[in-house]
Amino acid sequence: MNIRYLIFAIALFAVLRFTMRLIKSLSAHKNVKRILLRTFPLVEFVIWLGFGFWVLSQVYSDYEYYYLLMSATAGSLVLIVGWYFLRDFIAGIILKTEISFETNQQIRTPQEEGTLKKLGYRSIEIESSNGELVKIPYSQLATNSIHLQNIDETMQGHETIVSISSKVPIQEAKDNLSREILLLPWASITHQPAIKLVEQRSDKNTYQVHFHSISDRHAAYISQHIGLIYSNGND
Repeated sequence: MNIRYLIFAIALFAVLRFTMRLIKSLSAHKNVKRILLRTFPLVEFVIWLGFGFWVLSQVYSDYEYYYLLMSATAGSLVLIVGWYFLRDFIAGIILKTEISFETNQQIRTPQEEGTLKKLGYRSIEIESSNGELVKIPYSQLATNSIHLQNIDETMQGHETIVSISSKVPIQEAKDNLSREILLLPWASITHQPAIKLVEQRSDKNTYQVHFHSISDRHAAYISQHIGLIYSNGND
């Protein structure tokens, strides 16, 4: 290969590395910086791809089968890139047909262990015990063991006390509390909340609420949420 192409490649590599360092050192808005860091690898790939085709056109332009060679190269790249983007999507379809994933389910894989928070098209999102969100591509899961705990087995009973204005009828208050809890993502939808009136006063009624959630932390979210809604005994 002509030495000039090697020099161009080294220079291009140096420029791209410098650009990456420059982006990392920017004091721009956090979201802008994140977008730049996420899109730069794609831009870099396109640049190297263009450089590769330019080198091929310079070296083999007089070759008898030049256009056939370029077409074969372009077709191969399309297949490779297509498989890279489609493999996780295809693996996800296969896994979802074989395994009944449910959000808020406890999951353990060789990569991570925690609570299943989201089922995407190309990956799953797991919340670890320390609160970190980890995305794992389906293609990585397809070749490893997956341990899922029955979501009903993870549910634990919890209780909280809520005060609601006495102007709200007792049954209506119970129905509203039950509906509000079941709409929350941290609560079990298979265990109906048990709500009991424990104290009646002229200005407010106090209810004991028993509900199910997968952890003490999630139960605290539920208690905090309904406590904020009905704070100071208001409906």
